[in-house]
Amino acid sequence: MEVITAKAIMLGIALGSAAIGLGWVGANYMKALGRNPEAGKAAGQVIIIAAMIEVTALLAFLLGAFLLTE
Repeated sequence: MEVITAKAIMLGIALGSAAIGLGWVGANYMKALGRNPEAGKAAGQVIIIAAMIEVTALLAFLLGAFLLTE
C-alpha cells in the first residue's frame, strides 16, 4: 500500500468517527428530550460537546491535509 493511500484511509477513519460521534450525541440528546422534556436546559452543554467533536474532526482534517501533501 502506498503512503498516500494509508494517509487517506487514516483521514477517512478520523472524519467518519467524528460524524458517528456527532450522530450518537444528537440521538441520545433527542432520546433524553423524549423521556424528560426539561432536559432541554442542557442544550448548551450538548452544543459544547458537539463543538469539541467538530474541533477534533477539524484538527484531523488539517493534519491529514498537511500529511497528504508531499
